[in-house]
Amino acid sequence: MKFEKKNLDNQQVELVVETDVDLFNKSKGQAARAISREAKIAGFRPGKAPYDVVKRLYGEEFIEERAIDIMINDLYPEIVKEAEIKPYGPGKLDEVLEKNPPKFKITIPLEPSVELGDYKAIKKAYKLPETTEKDVEAVLKNLQLNYATPEDVERKAEKGDLVFCKINAVLNKPEKDEDAQILKDTPHQVLLGEETEEEENPFPFKGFGDNLIGLAKGERKEFSYKYPKDSNYQHLKGKEVNFSVEITSVKKLVKPELNDDFAKKLGLDDLATVKESIQHQLETEKKNEYENGYYDELLDKLVEKSTIKYPPLALEDEVNDVLKTFEQNLAKQNLDLDTYLKINSREKEDFIEKDIKPAARKRLEQSLVIDEISRVEKIELDQKELQQEYARSFMQMQSAPDFHKLQKQFTTRKLANVTVMQAASRLMNLKTLQRLKAYANGEEIPAPEQPVEGANGEEKSAKPAKAKKPAAKKEA
Repeated sequence: MKFEKKNLDNQQVELVVETDVDLFNKSKGQAARAISREAKIAGFRPGKAPYDVVKRLYGEEFIEERAIDIMINDLYPEIVKEAEIKPYGPGKLDEVLEKNPPKFKITIPLEPSVELGDYKAIKKAYKLPETTEKDVEAVLKNLQLNYATPEDVERKAEKGDLVFCKINAVLNKPEKDEDAQILKDTPHQVLLGEETEEEENPFPFKGFGDNLIGLAKGERKEFSYKYPKDSNYQHLKGKEVNFSVEITSVKKLVKPELNDDFAKKLGLDDLATVKESIQHQLETEKKNEYENGYYDELLDKLVEKSTIKYPPLALEDEVNDVLKTFEQNLAKQNLDLDTYLKINSREKEDFIEKDIKPAARKRLEQSLVIDEISRVEKIELDQKELQQEYARSFMQMQSAPDFHKLQKQFTTRKLANVTVMQAASRLMNLKTLQRLKAYANGEEIPAPEQPVEGANGEEKSAKPAKAKKPAAKKEA
């Protein structure tokens, strides 16, 4: 076997491979038998039709195309070894240059490479935000509001009331062929005033309820609102909408007293225990939110300092993964991607290019520098913490609504293996980020840890094993 090797700029290598005719002829025989098995040729058992019969029915060219695929798959491990390359994934057959002797061109994506910048020089103080008594009281008020009893009142709406209404909304200046009617007698309820919990994307806009203060049942009010250019409602960005709202009922909220009886409704012993629980929950939430931002900033700085190379296929895989996660999150809201895109007046290609791909690129590059730091710093997992993380992961998986689907898809052993790998990966990432934080925050760096001990007593890393690289594939 002969080959010519050419390194490409995008972390791929192009190989022109020449092999001998005997191997090609052998592959043609294998191809004919495979076609015979799949086609169920009359008069012959599957896979037993003679070569000439298969050739007469399907043609020499069809057999040769199949033979080239078989030959490349058989040769792929040898090609990779002789070319001294580490493939990221399957190669792609670009062109068959000759058939006698067989000569073809393939492109193979290489494993990503990372040259880390000086991550030890990145500095950022780690300061967790404080959880105050005011924060706890705010959550208590929301809990109190959730357990409030609505009562009809025959008066004008005031702050703190729950108002039911019907909304009509029309675009002020619709574009040509654009439907001006946005909402028609759409029922809606809104809690008026400062007690309303802040929403990320309030409907129909932030401050809508303020327009309803002072209105009584049966009264109507008309007003306009111009959506900002950065509005989350894509189809309404920068547009003015005329609203006509009719009040259908006004209810005051009778709140329960904040005492031990209220605590028992929440399943806790007393109000002090409720406050402690809220305090702990808020501290956990604030820590998670702060650390997400903290680590994200450190990683962004490190990515900027580092030289990261990866093949297009790596980004493609990450895009598919991010898109799949996005669709799963939509499904939890009883939405699919097509509906989401329609609501937001987006095209799928544009959405993937402008929203999904940048997120995927960032995630890929951050994960690559994390992996490289864990390698350079020789970060390992010990058996105890891995078992604890596995137990947490499995408990979370069991409580997930789709756990029964996973049980159908995987055997118990395979499900356990998947859980172990996910737990190990998650824990390794966390420990690596904590090491990065230690450098950034000026903390003492811990001594090297003892690796996990294997079943035969040998030391081994608890890092997740890399998937085997598949053989070359012909491009569709």
